[in-house]
Amino acid sequence: MPSKARTYLKWGLLGTAAAILLPTALLLNNAAAQQAGADCVTQKGDPVGCQPAPFNVPAALIPTRRIDDKGNLNPMATEAQVRAGAKLIEQQLGLFRNFEHVHWVPYNPSTLNPQTGRWGGGDLDGEGDGRALTIAGKCLVAGHANGGGGERPMEIFRVADNPLTTAPRKVGEIPVPVKGADDSIMSARLFTKANGQETIVVMRDISTDDGGLWTYELNPADCSLVKSAKGFEHGGDLHEMGMWIDPKNPYRTLVVTAASGGAGRPDPYRPGKVTPDIRVHAVTDERTGELLPHPITLAHFTLQDVGGPVQGERPDATGLYRDGRYPDYTGVINYNGQPIALPNTQSNRSHQVTFAADGKRVYVAHGLAGLYVLNSEAIATKTDAQLAAMTAGCNFESTNVYRGGVIGAEIDPAQLPKVANDCLHMVINDDPGVKAMAAAGNVNAWLRMQDRSRFDPFPQSLNSTGMHSAIPVPNRPSLDKSNVDGQRPAYVVLSTERGGCPTSMNYIVSVEVEAFPVVVSTFGVAQNELSDCIKTPTVEANGDPRRNLNWQAHNPTVFKNLIVMSWYGHGLRAIDISNIYNPREVGHAVPAPAGIARSYPVFDRGLVYWVDNDTGLHVARYFGPWANEIPTDVVVGGNDVLHK
Repeated sequence: MPSKARTYLKWGLLGTAAAILLPTALLLNNAAAQQAGADCVTQKGDPVGCQPAPFNVPAALIPTRRIDDKGNLNPMATEAQVRAGAKLIEQQLGLFRNFEHVHWVPYNPSTLNPQTGRWGGGDLDGEGDGRALTIAGKCLVAGHANGGGGERPMEIFRVADNPLTTAPRKVGEIPVPVKGADDSIMSARLFTKANGQETIVVMRDISTDDGGLWTYELNPADCSLVKSAKGFEHGGDLHEMGMWIDPKNPYRTLVVTAASGGAGRPDPYRPGKVTPDIRVHAVTDERTGELLPHPITLAHFTLQDVGGPVQGERPDATGLYRDGRYPDYTGVINYNGQPIALPNTQSNRSHQVTFAADGKRVYVAHGLAGLYVLNSEAIATKTDAQLAAMTAGCNFESTNVYRGGVIGAEIDPAQLPKVANDCLHMVINDDPGVKAMAAAGNVNAWLRMQDRSRFDPFPQSLNSTGMHSAIPVPNRPSLDKSNVDGQRPAYVVLSTERGGCPTSMNYIVSVEVEAFPVVVSTFGVAQNELSDCIKTPTVEANGDPRRNLNWQAHNPTVFKNLIVMSWYGHGLRAIDISNIYNPREVGHAVPAPAGIARSYPVFDRGLVYWVDNDTGLHVARYFGPWANEIPTDVVVGGNDVLHK
């Protein structure tokens, strides 16, 4: 046998009797990692011991379509054969480490072609359209992408009394409010209203041109739909959101939303104005806990209004933006055979927002404008009634700092001091030195501080979306003396998103001085490097075309010493951050057939649930380092505060 290749027929994954040679390095991926661990000497006091390098997904060996019980591509295979083949591939290729794959729940059905006997279009075929999920009580809700104007409803599942042995069971549906409703992100909570009635409130983020926020009430006893509220339309793409439950008022539920593609479009509720980057909404009555007839807006924030990068920013004639230049990959061909194009704009639109546990901060992943922190103390300390009526003593809208309100025109020095009194404002404006600059009308120095307060590696780092999700690390507070109540986190986990090459990776950012975030470490996989990414296979092991998969980092759920992140084609990744300066992978979960792990990993009663865009709902048990940090009495999802 040649020294650098070996015959691969053992697992029946090629669907042919011919001997096919594949690189030894690819075949021994998992074995090599295990050997590396065996050779490692654990240091005294190391909390996680020896760990192999991040798992390099053997993409060429994981089929992207329906398979039989031998792991061969077979569109006529039964469901039982598909499940057996998936289990075989996962075991043989080491696709799960420190995770046990407990349940696979396809909820996009396959369609049988009676003339050919072939199945297609469903989760078992790797052709589903799953999206987000949320859990409250024993009710699980999962959504669909509904591309092409689809109308698949949100699916309601009942989580079993013993979820380890019994898979979630579908018990109901919630219809789509508009055709093509992309259920991008969801949140839910179980609580008792003032009248003593237990209820579940569900929040649904529609990410389409007719997008917005829709809310519902479920009966916790049987997960049936009790009430639907009128949706709050954003006039465009509402892409991600975060839920906050007021720790001082259990009836008060707020949602902060990022307009993303809807930002800058005509506002459906305010003639002559445009949709802001970020909105905070009340969804329950703060006095009773009853679901409001429709979400009520409490405050707005727009980055470009306060002197930040303008939306749709164009470079100068040389290709230079206000914050740098994109790398020029002229001549580099992507794995799909297309050249990597040089971007000619930066969208600079908010992508994802998350409340701090006390509600006094909002962490913003603002796409190509980077990461920053908003002061939301007015939201946390004032009532919904005061905020909605604009009597809370703060500015409902972001202060527009331009003369005449014309974005990109000359800055009006008289407007600068007003920014610190916006209900939502960047924390840099609370700094006494920055306040002095504003009072003195020192525009240039003030603008430099605004830019300095954003961690923004773009355009130097080529990326289509930019910052995707910003999730604070719990139970690791900042020791800066300004953190007087101990509620401010020291670190934020920050994902970036790019679907093609180069793919995206993960940052850990220190916000010890929250007005000046700084990267302290990064984490990525081998494919994050462009020279590796362009080699991504485009054909199955038998030569058939592969389905096109995306590979970007996406949504993290974070504990004190552990991150569990959905990473599209790389599955779930468990990352040890006990040494915040040296993240280490401590587990992975990559289901077969190959798919796209997209949703926030949601933990409930010790199990982790996630939706794969292509293959449906998955449930696993993590048992690696720091598994003891995963609570069993509350639900934990990356964009939500703890809830039942």
